Amino acid sequence: MSEKRSFFFTGNESGITEHAAGLIIGKAWQAAAERGRFTLALSGGRSPRPLYRKLATGVEPQVMRRYNIPVPDCAIPKQDNLIVMPWSRTLIFWGDERCVPPDHPDSNYRMAAETLLDAPGIAPAQVFGMPCGQRYLPAEAAMLYENRIREAFNCRKTGTAENIPVFDLILLGLGDDGHTASLFPGDTDALNESKSLVVAINAPEATPPGERLTMTLPLINRAKAVFFFTAGKKKAELAGKIIGNTADANLPAGMVRPASGKLFWFVSLPSPRQIHLGTP
Repeated sequence: MSEKRSFFFTGNESGITEHAAGLIIGKAWQAAAERGRFTLALSGGRSPRPLYRKLATGVEPQVMRRYNIPVPDCAIPKQDNLIVMPWSRTLIFWGDERCVPPDHPDSNYRMAAETLLDAPGIAPAQVFGMPCGQRYLPAEAAMLYENRIREAFNCRKTGTAENIPVFDLILLGLGDDGHTASLFPGDTDALNESKSLVVAINAPEATPPGERLTMTLPLINRAKAVFFFTAGKKKAELAGKIIGNTADANLPAGMVRPASGKLFWFVSLPSPRQIHLGTP
């Protein structure tokens, strides 16, 4: 029997947030224990705000027990009996960014700075923001960010689809139109990109419209784990279609299929009803 690699969870915001945070913290400690570090790419938008706040503070040990999340012995409870992220051994990247200054209200970096980046143990050298809205043109910024990723992973650029860095975990959101990161329906150049890890795109119909940087599918699909984290009944229905292979095959979110990693969907709903289509 093949190992299950896709998991779908719905519930209220509190339950989904603590479940996702617990899984991320567990995976972070496992990576730190096995390889000395944990590599994490953040998503933007509004949906992950509660998740980032929970990651910044930690989760109760009973959360890990409730969801049967394994935690290495080194991850002993700290800070008011909470299990916290191994921030001193975590490298933080972004999956996409709007081409605005980092203090702009639309900046994904700013959102993370307001909710996560002041957590104890996160040093500036561990945070790799996308160089958007600065002195670089979008295409130059995309190339620079790819080089930063490759340097952090000691992964040489070959000019082919080979030798792609492997993130421990990439967080993604889901748009009503099926976009994820800044990969939008109909943007065939970005969706078919096979060599570049990061590209610049122009999204006039996005909210907000404008130029952006985004990780590409070859990089996203190499991750050990990909977490979609979003909210709302409409997105829950769309996520269900994607995981059930009944959605439009050209939706960018449906093209996220980790080659050898696992895919997790967390969708918060107003109703406390929780549906499990799998367990990690």
